[in-house]
This record gives sequence, structure tokens and C-alpha cells, in this order.
Amino acid sequence: MSPANDPPLKGLKVIEIGMAMAGPFCAMQLADYGADVIKIERLGKGDESRHWSPFFEGGLSYYFAAANRNKRSLEIDLKTKEGVSVLRRLVATADIVIDNFRVGALDKLGLSYDVLRELNPRLIYCSISGFGPSGPRAREPANDVFMQAYAGNMSVTGEEGGGPVKAGISVADVGGAMFGAMGILLALEARHRTGRGQRIDTSLLESQVAMMSYHLTYYFATGKNPVRRGTSMQFSVAYRAFQASDDWVIVAAFTERMWQGVCRAIGRADLIDDPRYKTSAMRAAERGVLVPLLRECFLTRTVDEWVAALSAEEVPCTRVNNIDQVVTDEQVNAREMIVGLDHPTSGKIRMAGLPIKFSETPGRISTAAPLLGAHSAEILREQGFGSDEIKKLQSAGVIGGNAA
Repeated sequence: MSPANDPPLKGLKVIEIGMAMAGPFCAMQLADYGADVIKIERLGKGDESRHWSPFFEGGLSYYFAAANRNKRSLEIDLKTKEGVSVLRRLVATADIVIDNFRVGALDKLGLSYDVLRELNPRLIYCSISGFGPSGPRAREPANDVFMQAYAGNMSVTGEEGGGPVKAGISVADVGGAMFGAMGILLALEARHRTGRGQRIDTSLLESQVAMMSYHLTYYFATGKNPVRRGTSMQFSVAYRAFQASDDWVIVAAFTERMWQGVCRAIGRADLIDDPRYKTSAMRAAERGVLVPLLRECFLTRTVDEWVAALSAEEVPCTRVNNIDQVVTDEQVNAREMIVGLDHPTSGKIRMAGLPIKFSETPGRISTAAPLLGAHSAEILREQGFGSDEIKKLQSAGVIGGNAA
């Protein structure tokens, strides 16, 4: 690969001081597109998610594998002055620091943004916390399921009339990670103009409130709380899951044209001109009549038959795929969204691929999640530490891994 085709973030050094999902997933997005991500891990234990079952053969945690590919691991004790000193030396030549610890935790170690920017004025420091660094709850802990409830997501998730349901994916953690990565890229662009870094703050709270998007504007427009609609929309009676004769089919009719297509597909073209159902608002008001009618119709044919009939009317529709169907799907694989990686103890593992494709400067997946401390000596040598100094740090219990 020529320099012109290098991944877009090649040459950037990222220090990740994170665990579990939000911070690591943020850093992995940068690593996937060329950044050199050095993952700082606790001496002897590492990221706590290393120990979450189930495991691939060889002891690799499924959870750790999902958010830590393309990184190098530096095993270090930040509770020692020597460990903090080592990290400061790394930060002095870094472009980006990412942390997702509780607000104030790193400040107590002498690793606050104010301290680190004195070492490196070009440093971009991204913090992903539960509530953000200001406000009455700033220093309180929060995790994904907590924030899905706190920020309103659960109030609109679940079946009509039922209790709260969390999203099947970690939308607060991953949302915070994605907004963090976006913030870092924006700060890099600003640094191109100013030559200076800056601090970026985002949180699980802010990611969830931002993602509530049209639910918030619905509330401000109507003064009413949106309610749980299961798989349906607030105003579309034909945007939901319907049980067919053999399985479930998802119908996503959200325009007038699509509503008319549904009516033709189910053999009820008469509904199109019925004055009671002329608009989506009028149909929503008659939900109690229309939804049972639609349910009865959809029970008469198979999923495949409905997909064919609705697709002929250009109405978006699909069966509900399980993961085993997703990973073998022709389109998913055509877009290289399932990849294989070699891991030193677990052999070949498979995972999700890169979601953003570039015509000239593609990202890459070159290494699986690292063994704890696998790169400690390598990273320190690059930073100018001598072999004797590295061995001394290891003997003193400041760093882990192979010091050779």
C-alpha cells in the first residue's frame, strides 16, 4: 500500500485509558482506520472485560474481543508514581487520549487534562463518562442499561401497554463511543487550523438524549409523552412486525405511497379511498380497528410470500433474521461485514467488519485483541526507554508483560 493509500488516521498516536465498552469501542474505531492505539491496562488484571464469559477457545473473552482489535497493550500500575511518570512520557508525544472512567478518577492520579496539556499543547483529550463532568450528578456512576432508562429510551421501547425493555444492543455505551470518535475527528480538524488540542466531553447521558431526537420534538410539538409501540411507529399502523403463517415479517410502510402498496398487497385496495383512513393521523386514530385487520390478513400467507408481494409494491419488508442468518447473509458478506482474525491463543476468530468504506484510504483489521501486556516493552522502547530501565520497571511491579 502506497502512502497515498494509507488508512486515513495513520500516524496518529492514541492512548486509551478505558475499560468495558464505551472508551474501548471509541478507540477501536480510530485503530480500525489506521491510528496506533496503545491500550493502558491494569497490572495483573487488565481491562475487566477480559474476564467476562463466554470465551473463545484459548481464553479470549467474546466481549473483550469485540472492542479491542488493532490495539497494543501496555500493562502498567497507575497507582505508583513511576507508573504515572511512564504514562506522562507517552502522552507527551501522543495526539489523543481517551478515557471512560468516572469523572475525577484520573485527576487524582495527576492525569487531568489541565496537567497533560502542559506537557503537550496539541493533545486532544476525550472523556466519555456517565453524566458528563458538570451538573449535580457528574460524579455518579452510570452504565448502559441505567442510562437507557434514565434518558428516556426505555419509555419508548417495548410492547404497547407493557413494561420497559432495554435495547438489544448497548446503545448508550456504543452511542457514547461513536459521539466520542466524532468529537475527536472534529477536534483534529480544528487542530489543523489552530495547532492546538482541546478537551472533548461526551457521556452516555448526552448520547442517549441526542439519539432520542424526534421523540423529543414530538413531545415539544404535542405536549404528550411518546408511548411504547413495540415494533410500530407512533403514527404509522403499517410500520411494525406482523405474524405471518410461519414466522414474523417486518413491514416498514411510512409514506402514503407505501400505505397504498400495503393495501394492494393484502387485497384491500378499498382502504385507500376510505375517508376514515385518508391520512396517517386519521389511521393512527383508528389503530384499534386497522391493526387487528392487518394482523388477520398477514396470518394468511408465509413470510416469503409477503416479502414477494410487498416488494412488488416497493414496500420495505423483511423477515426477522437471527444472528446465524445475518452472518451468512449474501449482502452482509458482500460488504465484508464479517471478518476472520488470527489470535495467538484462540486461533481463528470471527467478528464484525469495518462499517465505513473509503475509495482511496481504506481502514484495515490487522490484529485481534492483544494479550495483556503483550506490547509493554515494545511501546516503552519506542518512547526512548532503555532495556535496563524497562527491566527495572518490571522488577518493581510498575509494568507487566515481557520486558525482553
